[in-house]
Amino acid sequence: MINQLNSNHSQQVHENRRRLIPIVDSIVFLGRQNIPLRGHRDDGTLLTEKDKNANEGNFRELLKFRVNSGDKVLENHLKTVSARATYISKTVQNELIDCCGQEIFSDVLHSVHDSRFYSIMFDETTDISHMSQMSLSLRCVHDDTVREDFVQFIDAYGEAYCDWDSDEKSESVSSGTVLGDLVVKTVENLSLNPAYCVGIGTDACSVMMSVVCRAVSTVQRAMPRTVRCPCFSHALNLSISKSSSVQCVRNAIGTVKDVVSFFKASAKRNFVWKHVGHGQLTSLCERRWIERHDCILQFCCELTCIIVL
Repeated sequence: MINQLNSNHSQQVHENRRRLIPIVDSIVFLGRQNIPLRGHRDDGTLLTEKDKNANEGNFRELLKFRVNSGDKVLENHLKTVSARATYISKTVQNELIDCCGQEIFSDVLHSVHDSRFYSIMFDETTDISHMSQMSLSLRCVHDDTVREDFVQFIDAYGEAYCDWDSDEKSESVSSGTVLGDLVVKTVENLSLNPAYCVGIGTDACSVMMSVVCRAVSTVQRAMPRTVRCPCFSHALNLSISKSSSVQCVRNAIGTVKDVVSFFKASAKRNFVWKHVGHGQLTSLCERRWIERHDCILQFCCELTCIIVL
């Protein structure tokens, strides 16, 4: 009887796993393709005749596609289980996404531990929701291949001033020292040995490189073997942006900005330009030097048409 019970339990576990495989595969597919899962309605029974032609979002429509393509396991699962055991609700979606993230995270840490020596790359910026986000990536050589893997986003103010609700409040400042301490704390929380960190990759902004309180110095005090490798694209962009002190060059760049804005500010002028020029005018990017170079080249090629208009 015990053996029979164990056999039935094993069969039930195997059957439950078979039912979850197409659901997990669909989530992984959408994640790999950078496609959002949610739709306007993301709940209720999936395989119903009511509103058959309605679009229920990428995830649910992908499940429908799998059923229509002959996935009998998924079809049997959705038709036989109760509405509370379909494992396709938004809550279960978030749980499965978290599980996928934990697997990827464990794989990255496993590669770093096997490689022993590693480098860290981090940067901080304010996102669209006005939160100070610091991204952290790890670089190592694993299986004779250089790997650069994103690890996590860190809420710079939230982590640095987690005791803000206490009676003793200090001014929240996102200085280089604060960012450096967050990097060191995060590396320790990842169970990585600071002694094996041999490199730091950052941009050349003042928060990272200032003499008084830069983030790189703070990290190097905790990880003495680290050698800083600057972002060469950022350094080149800064060099080109600051190298020209000629007044006529600055005036020319200002004229290019005004002309491009003139055409893009009006739908009518933009429509006329599309039928006269040879393509949409590119805005003068302030941060990417290669895009700025392309903008100037395009402007020179289209200068005759611009003068005519």
